[in-house]
Amino acid sequence: MAGWRSYLTVVRERVRPRQFHSLFLFVTSRCNSVCRTCFYFDKLNRADDLTFAEIERISASAPPFRKLWLSGGEPFLREELAEIVTTFVRNNGVREVNLPTNGLLPEKIFRAVDRMLEQNPDLSIDLNFSLDGLANTHDAIRGVPNNFQRTLATLEEAARRWRGIRRLRKNVVSVITRENYQELVALALHILEQGRADGHYFEVIRGTAPDMTLKQLSRERLAELHRRLMPVHRHYARRLFSGLPAPARFFATMYYLGNVRLHFELHERCFEGPRRWPMACTAGETSLVVDHNGAFRACELRGIVGHLREFDFDVRAALASPALRSEVARIPADNCWCTHSCFIQDSSKFSPRVQLFEIPWAWLRQRLERLPEIPLAELERFRALELA
Repeated sequence: MAGWRSYLTVVRERVRPRQFHSLFLFVTSRCNSVCRTCFYFDKLNRADDLTFAEIERISASAPPFRKLWLSGGEPFLREELAEIVTTFVRNNGVREVNLPTNGLLPEKIFRAVDRMLEQNPDLSIDLNFSLDGLANTHDAIRGVPNNFQRTLATLEEAARRWRGIRRLRKNVVSVITRENYQELVALALHILEQGRADGHYFEVIRGTAPDMTLKQLSRERLAELHRRLMPVHRHYARRLFSGLPAPARFFATMYYLGNVRLHFELHERCFEGPRRWPMACTAGETSLVVDHNGAFRACELRGIVGHLREFDFDVRAALASPALRSEVARIPADNCWCTHSCFIQDSSKFSPRVQLFEIPWAWLRQRLERLPEIPLAELERFRALELA
């Protein structure tokens, strides 16, 4: 009986009425990297960032929502970053923040996150450090000398500084490309050996990047990489849910690993061309993207629909606008199915079919694969690379 109660609790938290849930906010266009994977590269380092007063107006006019996805540019180059987060927590009831960083500005990161934690005691933060390969590969993709070692040092200090704060997760996120796919398992095992991260997630390169040759990767190679990465995710799941009672631990692990496997399968399905998801895409309906200058879009990978300045920075008015409604209708009409995990995750929360059937079934599929818990051959390969 306790097991079913745990299951029903998980389902209630995940199956939600279709309503506004997430804001994707580019808090700055400023960036201190020159990443060859960046889909936002042609909008970086402009002089038209939203003012803090304009962001306050966006928050004041937006409906209540749960999750704030921050982006840029490098978000920690925005001086008022902590105050921006606190504004959305107080005005909109935000409970979760997803915060990417290249890890190159440790003092700014520590100062801002400390303020977020202090000012918002009920807020959960995913602080995601970007690492796109081993040292030489990562530095070449990111265009910053010694980036790899500097980011690892920031991650290590973050783990020490916020040890025991469970509502702050320190994760690594890696973008899969032609140049790095052969060493991402080795990278994952290196991060595991260090024991500094709470999770490690893998995204396929998306959008129009400065170097489109990085997309020259086959679906078969992507699928094989995913298969080899599943044991890494099993390790993190065990660590993440170790403190839960047995029934709750089982269902939390099932949903975590089922989600990972479902995302992997959709990445593979849509990598070489769009193929329909098992749920509707809710971009522009349950979520909105606001660029650094106030332009808004349904999705990060689609075109600009309008500018919030035309609506006096009133988010409710923009959400109800004929232009956005028309854009939402065009998404399925355009056969627009992608590999963007943020929108896969956001859309899946509003699909009972996915929550009740697709995710448990994906969990079962990865269980039946009987993969080794730790791929020792890859670990030895990594050590050989380090000694070379």
